[in-house]
Amino acid sequence: MKFHDISAGDLEHHVLDIIRCDAQENPGRLAVYLEGGHFDPRYPTTNFAEQSLHHALRIASQVPGENKKNVRLALGILVDDLGLQCGTQACHSPSLIPEAEQDGQLPAGLESILAQYPVVKRHRLIIQRERTCKNRGIQTLKTLMAHHRHTPFDELETETIGDGEKIYFRTGHAPRVLLAESRSKDIWTAKCPMIMAQHYRDVVRDVTKLHPRTDVIHIIDISEIDDYTRVIRGAEVATRLLLQPALVNQHVIITSLFLSPFGSDEFAAHSISNLMTVSEKE
Repeated sequence: MKFHDISAGDLEHHVLDIIRCDAQENPGRLAVYLEGGHFDPRYPTTNFAEQSLHHALRIASQVPGENKKNVRLALGILVDDLGLQCGTQACHSPSLIPEAEQDGQLPAGLESILAQYPVVKRHRLIIQRERTCKNRGIQTLKTLMAHHRHTPFDELETETIGDGEKIYFRTGHAPRVLLAESRSKDIWTAKCPMIMAQHYRDVVRDVTKLHPRTDVIHIIDISEIDDYTRVIRGAEVATRLLLQPALVNQHVIITSLFLSPFGSDEFAAHSISNLMTVSEKE
């Protein structure tokens, strides 16, 4: 993985070029979901949260006039209310966010940024929470495993250890990815890739509600480079397992942009779709 040695303004131009190409290839049937502002409610809003939300909103505001009538836009924010720290082999949650703090409000800094851009109506903003994605991910995985026992998914692999069990995702020769594990028969814990995969699945659901009869949904999210592994693994699990063409009606593309921690002048990009791998730009 390498960073693009170009300006943050070029990040926005890069995404606008993607949208133009999508609009030309899919006139009248395309929805683009832009996500920024990822924040942890335990702490003050970070520069990354504000910067990434500005990026997403500026991109939405700059969609060329000739494409606006053909491109359905949706915008969203993912709330890190689990405080997950993802290592190479496992995820650790240092402290859960108290339920009382999950009142649907955004930090004042992010609310003020949203107020600057009339392109998004506040009540139509898609807000998802990692805790909800975690719980829904377990239910999704249980449903998949019920089908797996009768008609096995090639991408799923299970491993029994004592009284517990682990569920892995695997494709090709790549190392398998831990999706969930249990220490007893009925108590499961979802891992970061499964949580992110469920997030993308829920985004497709929410965008479809906003824009029915859409053939192509392009999810474009802006993340911190520290989240690179869990994001790209989550995107792969989503496109190869949860959003595979046999299960959804849309062509789904996920493009993740990762901002450099060394300044706003560099980024890395990774794209994948449920039909085929698009590219990893380096």
